[in-house]
Amino acid sequence: MAAGPAQGVPQMVRATVRSPRAALARCGDRLVPEWPDLHVVRDRLEKALVGREITLVRVGDPLVLRSARPVETALAHRRFTGVRHRGKFLIFDLDKGAIVVNPMLAGVFELADAESKLTRTTALSLVLDDGKDLRYRDDKRMGKVHVLDEGEGTSSVHGFDELGPDAGDFTWNEREFAERARATRREVRNLLQDQTFLAGIGNAYADEILWEARLHPKRRVVTLSDEEMSRFYRALKDVIARGVLQVEEHLPPELGTKIRDHMKVRGHKGKPCPRCGTPIIKTRHGLDEMYLCPKCQPPPKGQIR
Repeated sequence: MAAGPAQGVPQMVRATVRSPRAALARCGDRLVPEWPDLHVVRDRLEKALVGREITLVRVGDPLVLRSARPVETALAHRRFTGVRHRGKFLIFDLDKGAIVVNPMLAGVFELADAESKLTRTTALSLVLDDGKDLRYRDDKRMGKVHVLDEGEGTSSVHGFDELGPDAGDFTWNEREFAERARATRREVRNLLQDQTFLAGIGNAYADEILWEARLHPKRRVVTLSDEEMSRFYRALKDVIARGVLQVEEHLPPELGTKIRDHMKVRGHKGKPCPRCGTPIIKTRHGLDEMYLCPKCQPPPKGQIR
């Protein structure tokens, strides 16, 4: 693990899940974390938090909190036993209960010195027994922090129980993947971003997977040949795995940084395609912006792009 920041300087962890449509329309080409980002962030948070006891709970904005009883009571003297992520949710396991966070567009985690000043957007502060402070900030107040008591299930966490397998460690073989994908009859990009099919893929990695597979985002899954489906499956596995390696290697102590320099098409409008040299284009897919190679990823018959 890389050395932490200087004392008093917050260490930022930004974690985001898909927003409501209106908010998505405003976010444009904003960098939001996806499965590889959260996988590495989870590892680093786990190293910092496991075994630490919460000695003080400070609530700055109860609007984002969800708890059956006062958060101060529910979390007092609880000890962190693990940190997980499911798709774009972060789960902090405690010796009794858990904290499940859906940060939406603007939720930010910080590991700060407990003596450093809280900001006006700090919704929750958990002071630890080592002098650090785990903080959750949300300037848009869109995220949700669910505090679950011991034995309480996740049914109250909107969207959590409906999540599909994680995009980075699903166990379907190629045949099983093809069967499940074809049963949806959806466009390939919509399928990748459907959190009930696979959890954790957003705009950036969807672009990279489809470029790797040489598939236009609007191709319908049912039209893919066996060879194309095989490319789709391999691209999904390979791009996510490479993404994890790149984030692990390049993520600085400021964990809110999104590592995207390794990407082949995302953010590279007008630059030559690494495979064929054709300029990468930027277009729209619903409310999302997407990048693709018009030559390597030909549109479905009858469509211009």
